[in-house]
Amino acid sequence: MSSIMGTTDFDALYKTNFNFTTQLFLFYAHVESPLGGSIILAAIVLKLSLYGILRLILPLLPKAYIYFTSVIYVIGVITIIYASFSTLRTIDVKELIAYSSVSHAAVYLLGVFSNSVQGIEGAITLGLAHGFVSSGLFICAGGILYDRSSTRLITFYRGIAQVMPLFSVLFFILCLGNAGTPLTVNFVGEFMSLYGTFERLPLLGAFASSSIVLSAAYTMYMFNRIAFGGSYSRFFKFNIPDLNKREFVILFTLVAFTIVLGIYPAPILDGLHYSVSLLTYHAP
Repeated sequence: MSSIMGTTDFDALYKTNFNFTTQLFLFYAHVESPLGGSIILAAIVLKLSLYGILRLILPLLPKAYIYFTSVIYVIGVITIIYASFSTLRTIDVKELIAYSSVSHAAVYLLGVFSNSVQGIEGAITLGLAHGFVSSGLFICAGGILYDRSSTRLITFYRGIAQVMPLFSVLFFILCLGNAGTPLTVNFVGEFMSLYGTFERLPLLGAFASSSIVLSAAYTMYMFNRIAFGGSYSRFFKFNIPDLNKREFVILFTLVAFTIVLGIYPAPILDGLHYSVSLLTYHAP
């Protein structure tokens, strides 16, 4: 495929198999990149799609996205279910967080195309919340656990709460945010996104709501296997140290934003009302 990169020969492009590029890009980008790359990709780059929709598609192509809403919703629902089941079967902790990011991205995709103020505001809120939580989870997986144990496999972790209690508490709160638990800003964004989806297409909204159960399933699976799951893992011959001051400050900051904005989301929503109301399309 490298021989046709940059070409304008449409016949060559048509005959080229792009399966590697389209299906495995996000997997390798999230899992194999260093910690900083994973954080930037999950918290910033993944949100560029949302920014592009808000800045280009909604203002410039309102009739088109209204007409193709059902197609977009079907793709979004398939993405939610497929990514969630892929997450349930993985044993790599960074891969699990990466697939969960895809599932949450599909949820705010449904919200932003709902053509309702609640749905679009929920999509923006969920994108912001996912930036906090996914960054924290990648720090936990790639910056703390991997640096101390040199493995990403969930099967090698067990009983971390016995030797890293402070880490386990903050990791648990981030997992609750990833599952969309009430009193987290993820719950606010996910609830409003699904509310807008129900208003637009109730049947597909019901299928999209499966993300609530599936996200709780794979998130609690990850936390339970890492923090508990019996006695301390025999694969580690030494005690893993708990969080140092730098790691604690970083994780606590992300947790604080997740909880405070979940309890009082008005600073986000009040600033969005006017701008979002201009993005909704009303047929003449």
